[in-house]
Amino acid sequence: MLVDRRTFDSEIHSMATFSPPNFFIKIATGRNILLFFTLFVAFAGFIMPSMEADIKALSGGVGVIDLELYYSPAKAFSMLSAYGPEGIQLYLIAQWTVDLVFPVIGGLFFITFLLWIGAKKWWWLGVLLTLSDWMENIFVTLLLVQFPDFSPSIAVASCVFTCIKWSTIFFSNGLILFYGGKKLLARRKEPNDSRSTHAIRP
Repeated sequence: MLVDRRTFDSEIHSMATFSPPNFFIKIATGRNILLFFTLFVAFAGFIMPSMEADIKALSGGVGVIDLELYYSPAKAFSMLSAYGPEGIQLYLIAQWTVDLVFPVIGGLFFITFLLWIGAKKWWWLGVLLTLSDWMENIFVTLLLVQFPDFSPSIAVASCVFTCIKWSTIFFSNGLILFYGGKKLLARRKEPNDSRSTHAIRP
């Protein structure tokens, strides 16, 4: 399959200048945003909680490390100890099935939504969300497969990416509220400005 040289050069330029690639601009439509939002809600509201509930049933109520906002190495070790062999196995399956896809859906949702509401310069937050979540998965996986051996440095690295993930989510939501509010106010103002223009015409 041949790639148009101008398209390729345009994508490279976009990456170099930190502007959104054409692919993301093209898919930032209301229909696609609704699709990504629906998938995001399905994963966040049903699929992920279901997996966590199964792990909690095996661990005496201890949840997954990924959903902690912050955790020390001691907290991570305590949670790992509660899972047991079956809980660890189930956690590993979740990490590389649903939690492999979910970051992509979340990233695409935030990228397209931020572009759609005019927060063009912040599109990369969606990419950061996906990458930080995947890196978190890698370090959590290392903790799971090494247990009962435990490396505090791996737990710290995992927590760093966990914090980046949550910070990105909170900041992106704040941008959506801010830029979305501006866009809504601008749309409400347009009809009033139009009526005022017609009213002053002779």
